Amino acid sequence: MTAVPTLPPPRRERGGEATRQRILAAAEQEFAAKGFDGARLASIARGAKAPQALIHHYFGDKDGLHRAVFERVLASIATESFRILETKAPPRRRAKGARFGRPELEALVHAFVGLLVDFYTQNAHVLRILGHELGRSGSLADELVKTRLGPQLDDIVARLDAMKLAGEVRADVDGRHLCISTVAMACFPTMDEAFLGALWGLDPRSPEFVAARKREIAATVLARIAP
Repeated sequence: MTAVPTLPPPRRERGGEATRQRILAAAEQEFAAKGFDGARLASIARGAKAPQALIHHYFGDKDGLHRAVFERVLASIATESFRILETKAPPRRRAKGARFGRPELEALVHAFVGLLVDFYTQNAHVLRILGHELGRSGSLADELVKTRLGPQLDDIVARLDAMKLAGEVRADVDGRHLCISTVAMACFPTMDEAFLGALWGLDPRSPEFVAARKREIAATVLARIAP
């Protein structure tokens, strides 16, 4: 009788990825609370309910884990930004006579405002890490923001300039200032939750607040840019 070969056990990729994601989530908490210098891998391992050796297995060292935390979040918003630009913004090369009207402008603004508000609402820990990191010499955050988000913001500014020339947004719109203002409106509630809670008892993470915030910001931006 021919012996049946023994097959190796199946690889547990799904379980391994779940562990990796738990480590990243715990690292976000630790880096946000203590900054890079104060964060401890042992604390992250406890928070992730994983052996500390797996941190080294997946990320190499503390620097590698720190980078992975940033890259996971910034890559997601960069990818979604490009998707919105490619599907909702005016194409770089348009057919003669093609016009980007008010309905298309509203759809574009609502898409970007929704992306920003959701990003800041869901990634408060990463924002705190960015605050810690930007104060360090040789900032990793500075590098990643420029490489991950810089191209998207430059693209938005360039498209706004083209829309100004086409008369599709107001001629006095400054693309960079518009980006700064929109980001500021989106991030403030998350950055100052305690202030809003003390002032008006607001919960910036409640679905009702998030939906209302999106409407308010979009209306403000459209009032500023619509011709």
